[in-house]
Amino acid sequence: MKKIIDKFSKSIWKKEEKKFRDLEKKVKIPNEKLSKVDSIILTIKDKEIFEKIPQSGGCYWIWTNEPVHHRLHRNKIPKKIKGGEIIYNGITKDNVRQRVKHHLSGEKNAKWSGISMDIYSTKSKSHRKKAMSTSGKVPFIDEANSEKNADFTPIKSKELLLKLFLSNEEKKLVKNSNKKVWYFRNGINIFEKKHNKFKFKVYFITGLSWLYLEYIEKKWRECYGLPRLCSYSSGR
Repeated sequence: MKKIIDKFSKSIWKKEEKKFRDLEKKVKIPNEKLSKVDSIILTIKDKEIFEKIPQSGGCYWIWTNEPVHHRLHRNKIPKKIKGGEIIYNGITKDNVRQRVKHHLSGEKNAKWSGISMDIYSTKSKSHRKKAMSTSGKVPFIDEANSEKNADFTPIKSKELLLKLFLSNEEKKLVKNSNKKVWYFRNGINIFEKKHNKFKFKVYFITGLSWLYLEYIEKKWRECYGLPRLCSYSSGR
């Protein structure tokens, strides 16, 4: 009797799963270039520009034409678009504007995790991603600077660390030190000298159900790649 019940139960949910999969095939997500997604260009002439990003929950993508020579994972990354690339994307239940500001307008000593592009100059007292270490989890230098998964190396030496896109001040700091472990700053500040000569653009989708937003993030990454400065392919 139990085997009959189990078989019957499984049959029901198999049919429901098929309905779900068929429905998924009909659901659209943004294309590779995010061409129909709302966006703003962040300009250094307007420090209030972040106020144009909604404060509700949603998905977001960060594009820049600033060179980024490292990645935090081994997965496929999105193709370059419009003379730059999507370097990060994320999702938040509460406030896209605040999340983006943490990423792109943060203080040097911020403890909140953010995109990892700048070398942290002092001793780390909070959660930060490693920029270089002889052991443990470290980023990879994209030696060929390509979108393929080959030809990138873990940053475990000062020589490789200096291949990051660094300011003259950062290069001098690294060259004059014998530190074995270097950390990334939590987030960057696009108004600072190192970054303000480049363009940054934020794409965002807000005001939708959380279930659909999660689907958009997951499916977009599956289709087009995981941006190079993301740590997780899915989940948190």
